[in-house]
Amino acid sequence: MSQKEKNGKVYKNHPAIEIVNQFNKAYVDGDVETLKSLVSDDFKMWNSMNNNPNYKGGDINNLTGQSAWMNKNFVNMSIENRGSAYSDAIEYKDDGTYVYTFQMFTAWDKNNGFKIKTPRNGTFIFDKEGKKIRRFLWSDNQAAWDKWSISRETVKNGVIYKDHPSIGTVRKVYYHLAQGNIEKTFQDFGKNARIYDSNLTDKDYNSLEEQIESVTSVLSEFEIVSIDEVGYPDYLDYEGNGGVALSWWKFTFKNKKSGEMKTMKLHSQMWFNSKGKIGREDVYYNGAIFN
Repeated sequence: MSQKEKNGKVYKNHPAIEIVNQFNKAYVDGDVETLKSLVSDDFKMWNSMNNNPNYKGGDINNLTGQSAWMNKNFVNMSIENRGSAYSDAIEYKDDGTYVYTFQMFTAWDKNNGFKIKTPRNGTFIFDKEGKKIRRFLWSDNQAAWDKWSISRETVKNGVIYKDHPSIGTVRKVYYHLAQGNIEKTFQDFGKNARIYDSNLTDKDYNSLEEQIESVTSVLSEFEIVSIDEVGYPDYLDYEGNGGVALSWWKFTFKNKKSGEMKTMKLHSQMWFNSKGKIGREDVYYNGAIFN
């Protein structure tokens, strides 16, 4: 059985951690002179997530250039400890001082408003004297940076249709509702469909059964005089992610007790699954008229 052997000491508070904190602050502030003062002449940096076999990392010029560019193009940058995590400084017996950070990098692209928020783990290796950062390795969530990169481009994500079979399905839903036929109104909804009603306050969505119950309750007190399509529906056929039909409607109701007539505008977003069934509806209207 192997024996334990100490290889160094771990510190929660350490002068090297303070230097790393100064480094991070200078980086987000674009303070290139401070960055230069905190690193050694042979400083090197590596993105640990880079899998290019020809990648050779960067030097002090890459560090200061990156910091200046980020400061020019991003606002409200921050590098802060992640949750309850904190940095560790380790004085290795043979290899000097290392600082390990577990942080969150956050910034907004001031050119398009895109927010980057990614965990950032860093390894800072100090020189023999423990005064200057000699090596810096970091890892971010690469997917966050890929999404930001795409945000700077014009990328097609599908086709918009003015008329489409799914729009026909939407029209049938509201036709049957206008006729008061609840069963046929919901016949094209999947059995596990979720209806996100803007007037719900105690939960996020209704199940199909709950929505049928809710609509039935409204129709017990109000008669639908007419449902009129406003403008043209749109069907957004996303690339690889199904499609959604957007539609706008004007309802005219009659209170069965008082005979009072009321109108209501409604916006619907019906999401279709691969089988052509409605798997989700987001519906927006002013439910106060039913009070």
